[in-house]
Amino acid sequence: MKKLIIIALLLVGVGAVAFTLYNNKEEMNEAATLAMKSSEFISVTVEKVEEKTVNRNFEANGIFEPSQELKLMSETSGAIVKIQRRKGDYVRKGDLIVQIDDRLIRSDYTIAKLKRDQAEKDLKRFENLAATDAITKKQFEESENAFKIADAQLSALKKRLDDTQVTAPIAGFINEDYYELGALVSPGMPLADIINKSPLKLSVNVTESEIAKVTKGEEIAVKVNAISNQEFTGKVHFISDMADASFKYQVELIMTSKNQDQIKPGMFGTAQFKFSQDEKVLKIDRKSISGSLKNPGVYLIKDGTAVYQPVKINPLDDGTVEILDGLKAGDEVIASGLINVKEGTKVKVQ
Repeated sequence: MKKLIIIALLLVGVGAVAFTLYNNKEEMNEAATLAMKSSEFISVTVEKVEEKTVNRNFEANGIFEPSQELKLMSETSGAIVKIQRRKGDYVRKGDLIVQIDDRLIRSDYTIAKLKRDQAEKDLKRFENLAATDAITKKQFEESENAFKIADAQLSALKKRLDDTQVTAPIAGFINEDYYELGALVSPGMPLADIINKSPLKLSVNVTESEIAKVTKGEEIAVKVNAISNQEFTGKVHFISDMADASFKYQVELIMTSKNQDQIKPGMFGTAQFKFSQDEKVLKIDRKSISGSLKNPGVYLIKDGTAVYQPVKINPLDDGTVEILDGLKAGDEVIASGLINVKEGTKVKVQ
């Protein structure tokens, strides 16, 4: 009898455990089903495309450059016998900077000039004789060729003689010199750096959206980083037709301020492009853009599903982007949760 009671109790215990395990399994299955249902949707927030006012003013940084800059080279050989200008001096075009020893060349030039003058006299004499048929045609041609050769030799020596006088090819300041009295120079050797900083140039780079608003000839306010509390102006002189490797366009300003003498080449400047009218554009937050700025897009929601929409944009300075194409005012785009969103993903707006 006792054995039957024990067996009955064991059966009841096993049944209770089995019932408990079955209930737990049912609860786990229900929880898993709910989890699967909830994972069918990605929670997101949305942003509405709005029309807002923007100011198109922008600034571009650059470095001031002289309007002309060149390295003066020697075109002859010899020793420097006279120095007329040194580093820091202002020179006008044609001013003598250094004199190179010209004694041997001058002697050769004097001899060549005498030969050329004699050849010219002989040619005139032969012309008179040829008129009376006193000489042959060959004799006249030889005399004519002798004159041409003598004249060419004289011209060559004249050029060599002129090269001994090193003059300034442009007006400006000697920024650096590389000569000393008695130093030997040879053709191609640098002698001086000359810069003409009147007027100065400021070269800046702007984006494709900015270049469309720049007009050749317009006056632009310019700030000089090293000179505070002073106003400067420049006129747009050049606008490049092709972008560089960074997709930017060069704009060159010629400084027009009367006080520009205070600016030195190599200083940093900022061109301030200002426009009087504001514009209304479509804007969204930059974080709502999916992909890169080169290939941007957004996700719209249609029937609870994410739909990818390519767009054209223009990044703005306030962390937003201007929508140029692909959206209209009032459209709603997914603003957060983009990391888990792709085409066709089921989404639910929080």
